[in-house]
Amino acid sequence: MPSKHFLTACSALALLVALPSTPAMADPGYGDSPDLALRSCQHLYAMGVRRSGVYFLKPDGAQALTTYCDMETQGGGWAMVYNSVLGINTTDFWNIPYGDRLGRRGRPSLDSNFYEGSLYLYRRTEYVDAVKYMDVIEDLRGKTVILFTAQVGGFATSTMRFQGPQLLSGQPEIYREQFATGWAAPDYDGDTHSTTECSSYFANVTQHYGACWVYNLGADAGDGPDDGRVGPHLNSTVASALGLATDGTTYTRVRRITRFVRW
Repeated sequence: MPSKHFLTACSALALLVALPSTPAMADPGYGDSPDLALRSCQHLYAMGVRRSGVYFLKPDGAQALTTYCDMETQGGGWAMVYNSVLGINTTDFWNIPYGDRLGRRGRPSLDSNFYEGSLYLYRRTEYVDAVKYMDVIEDLRGKTVILFTAQVGGFATSTMRFQGPQLLSGQPEIYREQFATGWAAPDYDGDTHSTTECSSYFANVTQHYGACWVYNLGADAGDGPDDGRVGPHLNSTVASALGLATDGTTYTRVRRITRFVRW
């Protein structure tokens, strides 16, 4: 005959099995659909999203768009503004006319050419003390480094210039030439070079230019701007100083150049 203690234990076990289990809190899937879009990658990070990837955002609270969010580098919460990857016809991708400067082209991914000009619009939210940018480069061997981080106090859509830019860390020459000064397109000469129209001279590549560049999203400069329509390129002396591999030319090809913003 079973003991009293055995019956008590069995009864308790049966009661535990009979009780309904408490359901686990479901992941709401922030950013996985337009209905679950938040304002920025930083907002997603604040809600617990930690996986880097493509998400839906509503920067202005209305129409949703997709971009790649880096949730790991420098504290996470970075939205991809542009990405230039090594490949044929990269040069042609970056021929963006002035009228399309705030537009979109390509697919948001680390392995695709992508541009989302509307993400340049100045937005500052409760999650940041300043709007910040980060440029990242990957060399031919897969080594990735942060070129610089910077903060801005505004953005002029007519000239595509940052207002009150400040270098926070990184390579000052790249910051000056590819961020803090001018911008040019095939049909708009807004760089700071006194005699050369940088975009027109360098294969009609649209980007921020000083006078003219340390990195270019599509053009070459060593033996002329056209490297078989392949890009992007980085000054090899700068590449070596950053510990990056080069291809032995004056302006080495690189695997990708990416710009992120966090607001």
